[in-house]
Amino acid sequence: MTNARHLDAALSSLRSEIQALDIDDEEARHRLDNLMLDIGASIERPGSAAAAEPLAARLKSSILSFEASHPRLALLMNDVLEKLSTMGV
Repeated sequence: MTNARHLDAALSSLRSEIQALDIDDEEARHRLDNLMLDIGASIERPGSAAAAEPLAARLKSSILSFEASHPRLALLMNDVLEKLSTMGV
């Protein structure tokens, strides 16, 4: 399986987990939705290293913020972060 296919599978799992989450906090839901949009934009424009660093930092921050309350979500985010890093995105 190629790196891109691994990433697609990880993103699909992450999207499914986000959709299934019971998050009453609209701000958290909005941040997750924006994060997914930004991940997609970074994949489409992988040469944008300036945008990649803040995205990586936001992913790490989200992982930490959801680690206790939604450990599976944090695990899936970490998987996506690792795959993006491996691909140089």
